[in-house]
Amino acid sequence: MKMKTTRLAMALLIMGSQLGSNAVFAADAAPKAAAIDVSTAALVEFLSAGAAPGAETDNRRAALQKELTLQDAIIAEANKLQVIDQRNVQIRMEIARRQAIVVAYWADFVRRNPIAEATMTDAYAKLVAANGNRQYQLSHIVVADEAAAQKVMNELKKPKASFAAVAKSQSLEKQTGANGGDLGWRWKTEIAPLIADKIVAAKPGDLIGPNKNANGAVSIVKLEASREQQMPEYEKLKPQIEKSFRQQLERQELARLSKPAG
Repeated sequence: MKMKTTRLAMALLIMGSQLGSNAVFAADAAPKAAAIDVSTAALVEFLSAGAAPGAETDNRRAALQKELTLQDAIIAEANKLQVIDQRNVQIRMEIARRQAIVVAYWADFVRRNPIAEATMTDAYAKLVAANGNRQYQLSHIVVADEAAAQKVMNELKKPKASFAAVAKSQSLEKQTGANGGDLGWRWKTEIAPLIADKIVAAKPGDLIGPNKNANGAVSIVKLEASREQQMPEYEKLKPQIEKSFRQQLERQELARLSKPAG
């Protein structure tokens, strides 16, 4: 079965791999830039940047030039008619301005805050150490409360009870419920910390639960099977590992920006 590497790399967050609360950001305020008068030629260059030389690119540049020239004429006429002063136009312009600045800010943030290779290889080593060489095939049933969970447990204890059938009829988690509660194969770090050690210690067929979830619902988990499995190589997981650290940095930056000034 093909492993979902994104989910595995995101398990770094569950493990508590942090870049540290004292991460330094290059966030010094830059001088406010003066307004820039962007010419049509500059727009053509920007919109066609990166295109390979050739007739197709030349045709594209010519089409852009024609379109932008027509836009200039429309804008000039709109200014005469004071269309630009209409409130809905001003609001749309402000939305576009904000979006462009935010996109540019995060692009610059990535440039100023690279993730060190050593940080990522260390995180990979922790994943390998935490997961060992074993995966666990799990199924679950999610119900509203402990009373409902106890009823499900009693039903599962009946002779010839089918976990998959009960999941289909009782589980509130419709997507997995329709598949008999199947959660697929998981590494230890992909399992909720509350039950991960219990899963590791269990035998195929064992039920773990009832377990109260973070959202208040209650789950019953079944260990279907376990198997030896080698962790993917570092280079395969590197993009997802970098993404997980990037998300941590971005959350820290958002927290910093959300603090009241002064």
